[in-house]
Amino acid sequence: MCATVKKRTATEIRCVPRYGFAETEVRTVDLDLPACDDAFALRDALDFFFSSHGISDAVYAVEVDDDGYFAVINDEAYEHAWGRPLL
Repeated sequence: MCATVKKRTATEIRCVPRYGFAETEVRTVDLDLPACDDAFALRDALDFFFSSHGISDAVYAVEVDDDGYFAVINDEAYEHAWGRPLL
């Protein structure tokens, strides 16, 4: 968990579909995060982002690979407009 930090940073997060059904794609979203690299803080920020767009239960998991953190998104969230397609 992050210590109490006032500094925040804008972070671009990759969002990948859980199963990749039709009309799903990798998208990115910009989040305003506390200045730390805590997966729990990222999950909270993603949950807030999606709930503010009227999408509940969008985030399946937060994972990390060689390129950093990414979010696995339930395919039902792709029925809504959010994020930018990753080209």
